[in-house]
Amino acid sequence: MDWDVLRQEFSGHLVEGPQERFHLDWPGKREALLLSNSSTARTLRPARGESVDFDRTRNLFIEGDNLDALKLLQEPLLGQVKMIYIDPPYNTGNDFLYSDDFASSRDDYLKQSGQVNEAGARLVATSETGGRFHSAWLSMMYARLKVARSLLMEDGIGFVSIDGNEVAQLKLLLSELFGPDNFLATITWVSNLKGRQISDGGPAGTHEYILCFAKNSQSISQFRGSGALLRKLMPDVYKGAAYALKEDSKGPYVTKNELYNTNSKFNERTARTMVFRIHYNPDSGEVRVSDLDDDTSYPGFITAMPHANSRPGLNWHAWRWSRAKILAEHEDLEFDISNGKLRIRTKIRDVDGMTMKDIVIGPSTMTGKADLDALEMGRLFDTPKPVGLLETLISVATGPDDLVVDFFAGSCATAEAVLRQNSKDGGHRRFIMVQLDEECGSGSQAASEGFETIAAIGRERIRRAGAALREHGFTGDTGFRALRLDSSTRTEVWMTADETKQESLLGLQSTVKSDRTDEDLLFSSMLDLGIDPASPITRQIIDGHVVFDVADGAVSACFSQQVSQEALMNIGRTQPLHVLFRDAAFNTDAARINAEQMLKQLSPNTTIATV
Repeated sequence: MDWDVLRQEFSGHLVEGPQERFHLDWPGKREALLLSNSSTARTLRPARGESVDFDRTRNLFIEGDNLDALKLLQEPLLGQVKMIYIDPPYNTGNDFLYSDDFASSRDDYLKQSGQVNEAGARLVATSETGGRFHSAWLSMMYARLKVARSLLMEDGIGFVSIDGNEVAQLKLLLSELFGPDNFLATITWVSNLKGRQISDGGPAGTHEYILCFAKNSQSISQFRGSGALLRKLMPDVYKGAAYALKEDSKGPYVTKNELYNTNSKFNERTARTMVFRIHYNPDSGEVRVSDLDDDTSYPGFITAMPHANSRPGLNWHAWRWSRAKILAEHEDLEFDISNGKLRIRTKIRDVDGMTMKDIVIGPSTMTGKADLDALEMGRLFDTPKPVGLLETLISVATGPDDLVVDFFAGSCATAEAVLRQNSKDGGHRRFIMVQLDEECGSGSQAASEGFETIAAIGRERIRRAGAALREHGFTGDTGFRALRLDSSTRTEVWMTADETKQESLLGLQSTVKSDRTDEDLLFSSMLDLGIDPASPITRQIIDGHVVFDVADGAVSACFSQQVSQEALMNIGRTQPLHVLFRDAAFNTDAARINAEQMLKQLSPNTTIATV
């Protein structure tokens, strides 16, 4: 019960209460904030057998909880992600698989929100689909989006698919995390034009939403895509251009608008420097400009005055280009002389470019199923996102060398969309997919086809999608490096005095868990050093020891139980930024010090560490 609101209802004057401000609040929000700021003790372990082109690919597939994965990627990928797309679990009133510490149980929620007293007696009636489920869902999303924000580039863009149950709350949440000015659009996606016939009342639902936000909206340009592809994908939304195609020495172009600013508030008073005369010589193509009150005659030139302004007390509209821009870039202007009058239009060079609209009609849930049918995986997901929808977002929001992240990967339609877009425009976009190791139901079609987890389905989809593109001649990167979240590679040594026994001390001799391989140690160390786990890795044998080279000299690592002097010298001569060894590789402190001194002589700027 909100007693302040109740008192106000029965009062004829303003009653005192907490300071009012516009914000989104829910039980568990502070715990979500705390969790997003806390560190993780987990790491990533490579799974070569489930990868494709492990050593050379720059794509990642991470299996495990996405909050831990995002935290591990936070340092190596800080400010490097151009686009995030996520399709999180829609809130249908059920508990979530992402059972973070803050996800309230029913009894915890009632206590947090003041709906039961200390004795446990209920103060108000609540439904099973009430605030508890909103709160758990918001907490789950808040922690993950807050960490993901740090990954975005300054001109990075995010998209979140959502239905009507949480769209209002999600918009407020995004506005809080990214700033209200950085919320770009609510895109309406008509997912099923037949309508969902399962609601109790009202109209049949035909659409969902994609909320779009930016790291910094001031750095975002228009979402421009290929008009030909947009018209092919969504013919009901995008029509053919009504402008004649022309060509000059720089190539094809169309003209749309005249050079003057059609908004009359930009005039000789409000934009004085943008109101002047333009002179054009049709024989030489020379362009000049002069002040409005300068009536100098230029033989051979035709003069264009600013466009007349019909507002009372005003004479002229301002030009859209400055004097300097007109003089420097007049080849991108079309000068049309008709009946002795000069009209100036801007040339649009991007003749196939078209600005994406905030409605998507065409790609549907049926299209998404057809995408999986083409890979012979059609019955594994009920409502997969169509690849065409995601490909459209990728084409308008990213460049050819950008990184795309989806941390609710599901069927991995986003990964296929990245590969498809690269195959169309020759790009080298990378993807990182993160998917919880959620088990497939025992009676599900996926389980009957041998898939134990949703993550396994996602990996298989990427394999098949990549193979299909290669069959059609695509030679770009279609692989992925499979990684799994696991506990730290370090031996657990945190024990109280009561838990410590004489015989247990022998198990603390090694700093590394006994089940970890050299590659496990390498990836754990890469994360500790803030190095992208998708970095290229090569291995060579030096004096009988396996030596890893990461990112062309960023890291040189040898995790042999003993390291020879010859191997040390060869590693030092390459002058890497970091050198890594096992702590157990040196029998004594003196041996370790001698090795460090040798490396320092060969490579003074190299940092040396043991694991």
